[in-house]
Amino acid sequence: MPNFELFSNNITLYGNMFFASTIYITLVIARYATLAKLIRDSRANIENDKLKFNNQDEYSFHLSHYEKRLKLLRYTLYLTLFAGIALCASLLFLLMKFAIISSLIFGLYLVLVLAALVTLVYELAVSFEALTEHLEIMRGWKDKF
Repeated sequence: MPNFELFSNNITLYGNMFFASTIYITLVIARYATLAKLIRDSRANIENDKLKFNNQDEYSFHLSHYEKRLKLLRYTLYLTLFAGIALCASLLFLLMKFAIISSLIFGLYLVLVLAALVTLVYELAVSFEALTEHLEIMRGWKDKF
């Protein structure tokens, strides 16, 4: 049985989680902005023949990783934003002295944040996979120098 008094008597918990949520949302937005710039720059470089791929597979690899990362960041951002809304609703119900409803919504907030963290970790794994591929290509260039 959840301890509803823990939530209703500890407003500091909500305050700390609120600031943690805003920091996390900012982090996700920054990752999205970085990926968006990378995609736009890649497109411009391809259009201006500054970026060339060795074959169709290499191009498909890059395109699929951009698509995966964009999709995962979108999921992460939505989950994080909904978690922030749940946290605000939980605080509102707490202020209205509905501790049980507040606690349940706070539990939803925690689940949403956990899901957002899982999708962010998966997005980072996809990013590391792409970076590893880039390093392998660069290792092949060591004969050029």
